Amino acid sequence: MENKGVDFTKLQGATLIATFFSLWLAVYFEHAVENLLAYILILSFGMLHGANDIKLLQVEAKKKSKPYDFFRILAYYVLFVLSVAGLFYILPGVALGLFILFSAYHFGEQHWISKINGNKLFLIFFYTAYGLVILFLLFAAHHTEVSDIIFDIIGFYIDNAYFRIILGISAFIFVTLYLIKYKQSKINIFLELFYLLVFFIIFNTASLLWAFAIFFILWHAIPSLADQITYLYGDLSKKHFVKYVRSSLIYWLASVITLVILFFFIDGSSEGFIPFLFSFLAAITFPHVLVISGLNKS
Repeated sequence: MENKGVDFTKLQGATLIATFFSLWLAVYFEHAVENLLAYILILSFGMLHGANDIKLLQVEAKKKSKPYDFFRILAYYVLFVLSVAGLFYILPGVALGLFILFSAYHFGEQHWISKINGNKLFLIFFYTAYGLVILFLLFAAHHTEVSDIIFDIIGFYIDNAYFRIILGISAFIFVTLYLIKYKQSKINIFLELFYLLVFFIIFNTASLLWAFAIFFILWHAIPSLADQITYLYGDLSKKHFVKYVRSSLIYWLASVITLVILFFFIDGSSEGFIPFLFSFLAAITFPHVLVISGLNKS
């Protein structure tokens, strides 16, 4: 699934318009409104784009004429999710670090897979470095809030200087690897720099949650949905979007209902709520990253 059906550049016009509209909302609305919109988008499009992994694995097996046991795959998937959730309680620091690295790789892969080629090791570093640049631009812009969240998860604060150091190292690695592949890539460097400037402005204007939602939904989840729909059904259309939603609905509802139940049964002001919420979201992210990465390599 290497973005062959959908070139992200075809979506960039609508994405940029939606991004600037979202930025306008950040200027004129209070953080409470931004956060409400962010929750709605994350729980809808955000979770939806990762809710069809089982179907993707089924179609991949069919295309390769491999045996496919639905219940066995589902059991492994659920077990993996529970294992990741457990890791956040046993080794929260390790789990948090892995979650950031997995997310960074996933964001980078989605954005760059149709634009650059290279061997497996090169692409791992390239995708991850780019994703870390995005994440730590966000973390540095909201370092106080991010440090508070990290403290709730691992028990100590991270100074903003460390965010900036990691941002600098990631940017250096990304630029170095880009220069190695400059002549062989399909990259419009000025356009990519413009995107980074847009992200910088958004991250430093909107609230933490709204800034993340703008990037996550508009620049990752929606393009990923387009790629998945094209992979499953051959092209992107309203009809195929509806089919995608129907096939993923039960998994999406299960995730959202579980999250809502936990919200009502766990005191939101207690120390354990934020780490639990974070581990829940991370737990459903890990297997999704592995599924998409595996399909991209096939």
